[in-house]
Amino acid sequence: MPQTVIFTALSLVFSAGLYVYYLWTVFRGETRPHIFSWINWGIVVTVGASAQYSLGAGLSALALGFIALMCFVNVAVGFWVSRFKITQEDWLAFLAALATVPVWAFTRNPLAALFLVIIIDAFSFFPTFRKSFQQPYSEPPLFYFVAGLRYFFTIFTVADPSFKTLLYPVFLTLPEWTTCVYILWRRHRLKDKAA
Repeated sequence: MPQTVIFTALSLVFSAGLYVYYLWTVFRGETRPHIFSWINWGIVVTVGASAQYSLGAGLSALALGFIALMCFVNVAVGFWVSRFKITQEDWLAFLAALATVPVWAFTRNPLAALFLVIIIDAFSFFPTFRKSFQQPYSEPPLFYFVAGLRYFFTIFTVADPSFKTLLYPVFLTLPEWTTCVYILWRRHRLKDKAA
């Protein structure tokens, strides 16, 4: 069995398990998703998956497409169960995410679309970072660790590895693990202040 198939299966299994876990924590009231982060991630990962497909990255586009679908599921659940404050910065991140769609549609330049997606994806973490600064127990750090792990597996699903085809999966791994460390750091800081 080719390496790309094995790592695609790992990425899909970890992604499915990850979202089941995340939704379980949402319905238990432990997690309150910020829908603007999730809708932004859904949009940019959809564009990123399309760009990966156009660049000939193989099965990584399938793994990313599944992740995009699950982001939109989290948006729907977030509307249903969460109370959230929408700020001007949230709207700016959302509009920036929407801007990737026409850029991708009109330029048909997958590398340019990926650079734009990476910038917007990084900004899409802002609402979750802001919320986690004030409420670090509102997001499960394990989720972000496993999310980074499934993106790490996606790196090995790329059929023809090159700078262009590896750029997006490598980028996606980094902010997930950074968010995990950030949430743990904020929890630790709050415990120190309470002691």
